[in-house]
Amino acid sequence: MRHGIVIGSNERSKLTYASMEAVIRTSLGDEVTIFFTMDAVKALSRVPEVTDSFESSKLLRESGEDYLVLLRKAKASGRVRVYACSTATRLFHLKREDYQDLVDDVVGITSFVTEVEGQVTSIW
Repeated sequence: MRHGIVIGSNERSKLTYASMEAVIRTSLGDEVTIFFTMDAVKALSRVPEVTDSFESSKLLRESGEDYLVLLRKAKASGRVRVYACSTATRLFHLKREDYQDLVDDVVGITSFVTEVEGQVTSIW
């Protein structure tokens, strides 16, 4: 099954949840496409900009269970694609080369929706 995850926040606990879901779904054999949009694209930049608005975020950071570690684990399965939103990329004056190697491409929401054609989790 193909599953999509849309994340629009750069808040650490939300980023971690999205990454955990990707790890779990790929371990169950699913294909996962994650679409980072709005503030979430900042979390994928070479110098990530992440907020720690909740106590759980601070605890996650201290525990080492960071979203980037989990996202790399999910990507290692070979069943995860990570996209940065083209509109948010322009909005924050970013370019493709400003993103970490985790990002497969910069695309619009139409490309994401067309690829997923199934169940989508939305995290804001």
